[in-house]
Amino acid sequence: MTAVPVGAPVASGVPVASGVPAETGVVVEAWLVDTAPHAVHRTWRAVGQRSARGREALVARLGGAVLGPDERTRALRLASDADAARYVRAHVAARELLAAATGLRPADVRWEVGRHGRPGPVVGQRWNLSRSGDHALVALAPVDVGVDVQVRDPRVDVRRLAARFLVPERGGHGDAWQRLARLEACAKAVGGRLLDVLDLDVRAPGLVRAAEGPWCGQEWWVGDVPAPAGAVAACATPGPRPHTVVVRQAGLTGRAGNHGLAGAGAAR
Repeated sequence: MTAVPVGAPVASGVPVASGVPAETGVVVEAWLVDTAPHAVHRTWRAVGQRSARGREALVARLGGAVLGPDERTRALRLASDADAARYVRAHVAARELLAAATGLRPADVRWEVGRHGRPGPVVGQRWNLSRSGDHALVALAPVDVGVDVQVRDPRVDVRRLAARFLVPERGGHGDAWQRLARLEACAKAVGGRLLDVLDLDVRAPGLVRAAEGPWCGQEWWVGDVPAPAGAVAACATPGPRPHTVVVRQAGLTGRAGNHGLAGAGAAR
């Protein structure tokens, strides 16, 4: 496997590695999921986009039968069918990946939700999920893990936010979006809030240690994850032990009752 730069394309089913050699640390499997509405436009036309009944049919056609009650309720309450489609595709993919890793059926996958929304392990399998725009990122690991994917939204003045809230960048340069993804990954890895880790120095990936605040003394290993064009992504695991992220493109089946994930055999 070869290291690839952030933003490089990830071929379907072809793993690429980011981080340190696998034999020196933890291996995290990260699956990129395309949740773009264009992938489900035929379903939209088939079931309609406006009525509550149409929304229920959309969720069902996208594999929503495997979702838990809370997930289905949220999908039905989202503002638009596009948002609902993205949400359902991401959560169905996460369930299919967890099913492949644990031997459960996707509909039987269960987890507890922590105080700040971090999902608990599934039969001992640690995992995390992030969504942004038309992308989702699902991570599976033998240890607690946090991942974040961020679409570079031109409507957000990210440099102004970074100047106000983040550790000053050397020379005033650097990728503020990437730093925000690293911070969000750190917060999710320990089940915390982004607000409580904003003072972490994540100007570069690697070992990060909180010098103050609620997580004073906590360490993380932080790595950047190859992401689709126009997005950035990061992964964090608690503690000083390095990790390697193996990135794959998930081929979502999207069919209720089918608990296979295209390419999942390569993961385990």
